[in-house]
Amino acid sequence: MLTREIRAITLVAALGIGAGIAKAQQLGTEALNSFPAGTAQVQYTRPADLRKLPNYASLRQHYMGPWLKKLESSMAKLGIKETDVNALILGWTEAAPGAAKQLYGLATGSFNSQALRASAAERHIPPQKIGGKPGYCLGAGLETQCVVILGPSLGGFGTLSTLSQMMDVRNGARPSLETDSGVAKIISNLSTQAPIWGIATHGSVAEWFQNWLPTQNAIQLDWAKVFQNVQTLSYKVMPGANVQLNMELYCKSAEDAGSLQQVLQGLKLAQELAWQHQFPNQPNPFSGMAVAQNGAEISLQLTANYQQLSAAGSMGAASREH
Repeated sequence: MLTREIRAITLVAALGIGAGIAKAQQLGTEALNSFPAGTAQVQYTRPADLRKLPNYASLRQHYMGPWLKKLESSMAKLGIKETDVNALILGWTEAAPGAAKQLYGLATGSFNSQALRASAAERHIPPQKIGGKPGYCLGAGLETQCVVILGPSLGGFGTLSTLSQMMDVRNGARPSLETDSGVAKIISNLSTQAPIWGIATHGSVAEWFQNWLPTQNAIQLDWAKVFQNVQTLSYKVMPGANVQLNMELYCKSAEDAGSLQQVLQGLKLAQELAWQHQFPNQPNPFSGMAVAQNGAEISLQLTANYQQLSAAGSMGAASREH
């Protein structure tokens, strides 16, 4: 996951693996019951743990790009600081070409309704009901940024429009992401395995993967065509002494997976040469990249150190500011 714009997400279980898994499972379940059906991308992170890592600044730069800055700016106006947020799970709609994606999500942390109410009052931001729950918006209109309090330490965020859709889901008036059994199964599995994880479905797969590659601009491909037979992509990122990325691509058939494996092996070689040309004095992460096939699934593994992350540039296709 090394590129200029894929702000996917990152965390490690500094509070204990068992506690981290429990938190991830809880927030994953909340997302399945809150995000609308048709959510094209989901990303999870736990900043509370990341902030304890010595390489947090590097990880934050590469995995939590402009979308987080934009979110922080909006939340700061409601008195919520980055350090108040323990874990996040985000969703994006799949937008038509040229159209804006909608970002929405859930957060757990040390904020609560009483503190938020007091902070909003200081800033002269009046409360309002959003789907029957107390909420606060930074302006008027459906596209204004809002927060809604869902529990003692659980909040939802997004535009008034997306939060209203989320509340419809939670109130049973709109189908939830849980109705997509394939996506729900992947999220449940990821929630028990990794401190950093995410998924992309259908048309979002090509965009995610294209922006995952380093930005040498050495390869011109019809990415949508390359990944047209991939139904879902899932990934998990394990930050430690190095940063390890494990990715799974779920294809429509074993034949489709075989064809994709050949393309990815070619990309591996091309990117290895391109990296060597662009960063001749930097260790080459693609030299150790592994691509394997198991039936209709393709797995990809890559390990990079923090120096390689710095050379690659920032990341975040899913989280571009739309």
